[in-house]
Amino acid sequence: MKRLSVACACIALLPMTASAICVIEPLESKLQAAETVYVGTVVKSALVPRLEQLRSAATSNERRTTIRHTVEPEIVFKGDPSTVGAVMSTWHYSDPNAVRRAVVSELTTLMPGDTILVVAESSGPARYELCTASRMWSTETEKAVRAHFSPNR
Repeated sequence: MKRLSVACACIALLPMTASAICVIEPLESKLQAAETVYVGTVVKSALVPRLEQLRSAATSNERRTTIRHTVEPEIVFKGDPSTVGAVMSTWHYSDPNAVRRAVVSELTTLMPGDTILVVAESSGPARYELCTASRMWSTETEKAVRAHFSPNR
């Protein structure tokens, strides 16, 4: 038992990187504050940095990359989708020749063909991540958005 206590104390002293998982806020407050809200389909996704830059990255953090998604608006609830321009997400480049592979569970997958709700607080690219209001267009999301923008409110 004493060894276990010593081992736990040693582990607690090791330097570690911590990432906070965000608390999902109610969608209604985000819709109220947003400048633009629309539903669209991702028609194109592209890496922002060059692939050569990612391949030559020395550390795992340097392999995190931004992906620019072009979204074609289909249903506009608020604002002008042309002021948003694109939706940006983050991903991690995994070298196919590497011995180790990094898996980052906090990253969200977004690809051409996906239909998403885009919630942009201001002009310029919107973000699509776990801690943003932009999300996949699902039955649950549709109910919440249509209730918020209902003329009977």
